[in-house]
Amino acid sequence: MTPAKQLRQAIEGCVLPHPIFLEQFKPLKQRIEDAIDGAASRIERVMGPSRVGKSMLINALRRTFPESRVDGRRHVPILVVPVPTPVSPLLLPSSVLTALGLPVQRSITSGAMGTRMLKQLELAGTRVVMFEEASHLVEPGARVPPRSAGDWFKTLADAHNLTVFLFGVPRLERLFEHNEQLRTRSSARRLLLPYDSRIPENMAAFHRCVATYENQFREAGYPIDLPARALGYQCYLLTGGLIGVLSRFMQELASQMAFESPRTLTFADCQAAANAIEAVGSPRFPAFASPDAIETRVAPVALHQAFVQVMNDNDLPVPVIREDVGGVQ
Repeated sequence: MTPAKQLRQAIEGCVLPHPIFLEQFKPLKQRIEDAIDGAASRIERVMGPSRVGKSMLINALRRTFPESRVDGRRHVPILVVPVPTPVSPLLLPSSVLTALGLPVQRSITSGAMGTRMLKQLELAGTRVVMFEEASHLVEPGARVPPRSAGDWFKTLADAHNLTVFLFGVPRLERLFEHNEQLRTRSSARRLLLPYDSRIPENMAAFHRCVATYENQFREAGYPIDLPARALGYQCYLLTGGLIGVLSRFMQELASQMAFESPRTLTFADCQAAANAIEAVGSPRFPAFASPDAIETRVAPVALHQAFVQVMNDNDLPVPVIREDVGGVQ
């Protein structure tokens, strides 16, 4: 395997146990353990902007409770179900069957499909069903009314004692607004937000994430020739504090080395990778704009505007911080 391929695999496989991730991972892991032990069903909703790390959280939970075989029978303790778009009443149970790797008969009714779904979940020993991109249920074009969709999830949890996790962007909250019974049976919403540059602990955590990737490049023989702080600030301008976008940037940087022997990566390499992905920070303060940018400290207002852009794009209010800490030195 070439050094460049080793680098790409290391970056793609890199798991960042950062604070915001662990804040949600630990209680959700406990919920799954409780469900496997036979506890009463729960409904959890995890919301946040696209690329904030929801998929990373789902994948980490899936790896923690992997599929296995018990007495020769397939055992799937937790099942991850991508919610398709547009969604129809038939597609909800059929998506569960597809996630189990089973064929779907399109000619049967939604009731028969639901019965088959429940039987297969029982046979697989599934205790937790995690619906990815559940916010598709409240998008324009969805063919399941939000209240009906809420009833379906409520019945899945209550009547069949399954713990249900719903992941999606912030508009997923509309599903709960339209169904008070679903809302009152659910835990309080869990909100994943970008790292806020105004909070020193947030910014320190973001820099540690950048440093983790930077170490992977160095160990593979491709050190990044930028001061650590400068690289962190430029990455923040690019991502607005979204770890998923940071991961995408680092993967692109590694991919651009596919035909390169080990060498030092320059500002120009970082700039090319940044230009190859979709930035989410403020257009007023573009990341990796010029080599001169790494020689000067990034103003707190520029960092904050990157965060504000992400929050505004996702229709989320910018949190009010009573004491303005003025960024991180």
